[in-house]
Amino acid sequence: MLPDLVSLSLFLRTIDSGSLSKAAEQSHIALSAASRRIALLEQQFSVKLLVRTPRGTEPTPAGEALAFHARLMLREADRLKTDLSDYAKGLRGIVRIHANTSALSQYLPYGLASFAKKCPEIKVEVQERLSIEIMRDLHEGAVDVGVAFPGRHAVDGLRCYPYKVDRLVAVFPGSRDTKAKDLRLADLLDDDLVVLESNTAMLTLLEEAATIEGKALRLRVQVKSFEAICRMIEAGMGVGILPQIAAQTFGQGLNLTLIPLSDDWAVRQMFVCVKDEPLSLSVQRLVDHLLIDESDPSVAAPGR
Repeated sequence: MLPDLVSLSLFLRTIDSGSLSKAAEQSHIALSAASRRIALLEQQFSVKLLVRTPRGTEPTPAGEALAFHARLMLREADRLKTDLSDYAKGLRGIVRIHANTSALSQYLPYGLASFAKKCPEIKVEVQERLSIEIMRDLHEGAVDVGVAFPGRHAVDGLRCYPYKVDRLVAVFPGSRDTKAKDLRLADLLDDDLVVLESNTAMLTLLEEAATIEGKALRLRVQVKSFEAICRMIEAGMGVGILPQIAAQTFGQGLNLTLIPLSDDWAVRQMFVCVKDEPLSLSVQRLVDHLLIDESDPSVAAPGR
């Protein structure tokens, strides 16, 4: 039988404060009742969980293990309470969506905003993930919808619908002749590059394209966001390759020049992915909305 949440909360407060009496006071129960709850926990698991030291009350190794799981259980209990309270207020569904940096930096926020207006009774929870992580999360059932570049990642057991097209551009510091044609990655392989962190679909794509050209990328700076890339480029740390709308958005107001890449792979298809199984009505409504959404973030992203 699992321990009750009140006792687990008391146990964690004891560890955090280093005092059972303080934990009892914070929990609004008598010290004798608090002591009894801790004793019952130790009896239930047949181990000693707390020990008194000159520094105060501290967990034993078994107590540390219990504390780890107790925090997870209480966090999930809080989330359950929040979700159910939302249903009590009229919520009819929750959809979990994981999306990559390109989607969240460009099209997806506008599609989700219009969906929220259209279906306020459906709550959408969004987390940013790498494309490779999104595909894994879908297979494991940890998420309802993924927006990603599947690439060579396993798509068996999934349904992947074409979503938006991503056009890549080279980003240079300062002014440059934008009339140049047929700019290819091969023309940039002798330059220092500012790119996203490892394992992103973008970096994988660039590394594979460079390999075909018989060269390696000169990676000078790796960061976690398109905004950081733009600022690094303006500061003279190198050249970058970004989705066009992201470069226009995050490069706005910076002294940068954008030139489209002419490589065939520089036009990427983004996908909305779900498991190949019957979907809940809430998930299906979100997917249908995203696939017909015509929000254009470029309207709000002036760039050069």
